[in-house]
Amino acid sequence: MERFGVVFLAVVLGFALAQGAPEPLKVEVGGQALEVEGSLVRYRFSQLGGTLESAFIHFSSYRSQAVDAVPGWTGSGEDRALAPGVSLPFEVWQGDARADEGAYRLELDQPDENTASVSLVREGVLKEFTVRTDALYTLEVRLRLSGDGDAVRVVLGHRPSGKGAPDLLFLYDGKSYSSPLPPDSASRLEGLGLVGGEVVYFLRLDEAQGFSPFMGMNDAGQPVFGLEVQALAGEAVLKGVLYTGRNRYVLLEKAGLAGLTELGLFSRFLVLVMRFFEWLYNLTGNYGWAIILFTLITRVVLYPLMRNQLRSMAKMQRLAPKIKKLQERYKDDRETLQKQMMELYRQERVNPLGGCFPMLLQFPILILLWQAILYSAEQIHLSPGFLWIGDLSQPDPYYVLVILTTGVMLLQQWLTQRRMPEQGGGGSQAIGWLFPVIMAVLFMSFPAGLWLYWLLTTVIQMGQQLVVDWEMARERQAPAPSEPDGSKGR
Repeated sequence: MERFGVVFLAVVLGFALAQGAPEPLKVEVGGQALEVEGSLVRYRFSQLGGTLESAFIHFSSYRSQAVDAVPGWTGSGEDRALAPGVSLPFEVWQGDARADEGAYRLELDQPDENTASVSLVREGVLKEFTVRTDALYTLEVRLRLSGDGDAVRVVLGHRPSGKGAPDLLFLYDGKSYSSPLPPDSASRLEGLGLVGGEVVYFLRLDEAQGFSPFMGMNDAGQPVFGLEVQALAGEAVLKGVLYTGRNRYVLLEKAGLAGLTELGLFSRFLVLVMRFFEWLYNLTGNYGWAIILFTLITRVVLYPLMRNQLRSMAKMQRLAPKIKKLQERYKDDRETLQKQMMELYRQERVNPLGGCFPMLLQFPILILLWQAILYSAEQIHLSPGFLWIGDLSQPDPYYVLVILTTGVMLLQQWLTQRRMPEQGGGGSQAIGWLFPVIMAVLFMSFPAGLWLYWLLTTVIQMGQQLVVDWEMARERQAPAPSEPDGSKGR
């Protein structure tokens, strides 16, 4: 039997660690366009004008929607549409007029299933884009332009306006600005793009010698922004990383764009929790085990407080019959009732509020882990799965964790009621039985990782309760210390 248990555990652990590698890139050619789909984004490149037509974020975490990060698209999900007259990213203009309305030659180089390089080529212009399946919303970009002395502009995209429009920001020496700095400024331009509440479209510049920002209008009267060379004689290279993804600090930081956001006090603390969470993942190689370690660490750290809470609750449960008698005796005299109850607490050395703070402390930890899972959703999605769950940032596909957690909470309620059958009335007992069911119904669509944490927390808390009950039973059975005998020695 023991051998069977060891084999079963080995199979479970192997299954937990073997799942969920990022899917290989999917490449599809249709008409004059080419689509490359990674784990998070589906890019669409057009031969007409040699543009990046779409960067559709198809991965949706909890309470987020699929959306196109390329500016100019309206609507959301698969119902989105490109607004008429907008300029698409990486149009090349000769002066103020579009110079590349013709078709580009499209070339695809796919050295392996996880990498694809798309090249759009025409006379004097080479545009190269490299997609990697495990990239966090980043697309490697390289443009090589040739000119004979005229001004050349590279449009980076449409510039939305109106309520709720993203901000056009410029990054200089790690700091963001709402307008370009003067050309004679000593600061180095590191990027420019659009930063919205949900989505960021931003080009980080690694090589842009001779380029400067510009804002203007296209032939259709639509506002655009981009980079220009006032008089290009010879060849110029523009190289960088285009971020087309969710507005999440940790992801922007990994893309070298941390300067685009300012963190408040809570956000700074949340980032620390996320980095600790990521460190646990790097240690274990699996976010399931990272959540298990996170749960164990928090329970060990909180155990002294939780022990006091559980002891206070147990003492209060034992005092319930006495409190009930006092309430019946002084039901018409609340002032005397309060005095008698305080005297009872003093005699029994019980703090009625002793269990409140540690209990409340669990909720901020739960919220922090919830936020850490939400804002690490892309990293979790790209990581190996855990047991039957391919993605712990998504709901449990079979609701197994929801059912298990609800069952464990009901078992905890049954043990509590069995331990102290005289405690409380029918109303409090009914709430104790209904709460787990209500919680399951309301939060069943929460990330599976959060349910895994709550399941482990409940099981550990039950174990801690048994330990405290055993300690207190031994204390009650221990003989009281005898009074010193004053007659001896006389």
